[in-house]
Amino acid sequence: MTGLGLRPILRDVLAGAICSILSVAYCLSYAALIFSGPLAHWLSYGIAPTFLSATIAAAVIAMRSSFPFAIAGPDTSTSAVTATLAASTAARLAAEGNGHLLPSTLIMVGVATAVTGILLCALGYAKAGRAIRFVPYPVIGGFLGATGWFMISGAIQLITDHRLTLATIETFADDLIVAKLAAGLVVAFMLEALLSRWTNAFVLPAILVAALLAIHVALPIAGLSLADAQLAGWMFQPQPTASVVSPWQPAELRSFPWTVLPWLTGDVLAVMFVTTISLLLNITGAEIATRREGDINRELRALGVASLLSSACGGYVSCLSLSRTTLAHSVGATGRLAGLTVAANRRWRSLLIRSSWVMCQNMRSGDCYSSLGVGCSIDGWSRPHSSCRRSTICRWSSSQ
Repeated sequence: MTGLGLRPILRDVLAGAICSILSVAYCLSYAALIFSGPLAHWLSYGIAPTFLSATIAAAVIAMRSSFPFAIAGPDTSTSAVTATLAASTAARLAAEGNGHLLPSTLIMVGVATAVTGILLCALGYAKAGRAIRFVPYPVIGGFLGATGWFMISGAIQLITDHRLTLATIETFADDLIVAKLAAGLVVAFMLEALLSRWTNAFVLPAILVAALLAIHVALPIAGLSLADAQLAGWMFQPQPTASVVSPWQPAELRSFPWTVLPWLTGDVLAVMFVTTISLLLNITGAEIATRREGDINRELRALGVASLLSSACGGYVSCLSLSRTTLAHSVGATGRLAGLTVAANRRWRSLLIRSSWVMCQNMRSGDCYSSLGVGCSIDGWSRPHSSCRRSTICRWSSSQ
């Protein structure tokens, strides 16, 4: 940083601090999505690897990205397919009578993260990044449509604590679940309408904060206390502090049912494909937003290294975040200190996490997912090719 003035350094630190707050909100939502259903009891153990992944990705991408002000961390699309992998692993283990759900799921997610990192490094060092840019529109459309469905189904499970299947369809006739879904749909369509009109990086955080405040104003009017809302499932229950659980313990590796790997190959391939395509879309969006050309091979190598480190430490896949990178650039960040500030704010992050569990509601996280899911499905399946690319980049800028 020799030769830099004080003002650019302060702008980088400010941008990093703002993006850190946004990263906390995203990471809490992603942890709740991945550790839902049968894994909900271990949500506190899911928060730790989520923030560990955000720290590793932010540090590696900040030091190695072709965008000096780049911010990275877990993102919407990769978290959606990671949640599907975790749910499939837990369901398969439960069907076989295996009660070690948490360590086995963490091992499976770690394996998927590792092979994704190997793929990204291989593509980057083989200089195959340019070839990825020629992915056909039907593939992009299918990717968006499938990712949208993952987000919608994940949002429904996050809001109601029930998976939407034929076997559970009668559960959704309950008055409380109907009320939760109705409230979620209202906010989700509001998000969809406003994000379709404005693509500024500040819009999504502003909407989420407004929705959060509106819920806390509405609770006393409805005669509900904070404790009542938590018991009814409108808000997250306070979680105990938990440290990162390494999945690579010899005892856990010996007890892991490796015979389930063939059954989960499709989910692992989905994580690999979605991470690669998400990186492509995010780089393209960052180039458009910042008017700066990125080096996709360099980005592939950087994210590959971050994924391998994250896997080794018990985390999962991340990606260059388009919305946070664009936000940092709009605040005035020009150097790598912005991303390093996000990576370094671990103590402040812990403080925000403790307060966020009291303030944050299940419904709001589900609203965000359902809105983005509906938008991605519409873009992927119904828009013509000429507008699909443009709308895709705009929506990705608001969601990642």
